[in-house]
Amino acid sequence: EKGYLKTMEEFEKVIGFEYLKGVHLNDSKTKLGSRKDRHAPLGEGYIGLTPFRLIVNDERFKNVPLILETPDPTRWPEEIKLLRSFAEN
Repeated sequence: EKGYLKTMEEFEKVIGFEYLKGVHLNDSKTKLGSRKDRHAPLGEGYIGLTPFRLIVNDERFKNVPLILETPDPTRWPEEIKLLRSFAEN
């Protein structure tokens, strides 16, 4: 949670949420700083589930499209259900 808050603070300072038009949601097969963009299913990579729970409950993202960008389309219904469950709790 601490990392999320720091990241959002930095984003607001450098770019500003008013310029955010969409967010791609995916976990990562590689560690931060690897300079590789390898998508993993939600909760199965180095990011984990906490940031996704925080994003769907963050008012700053209320009107921002969240685009699921995970590798397996057969799992999308399950992942969407997971994200909705975070928003309900």
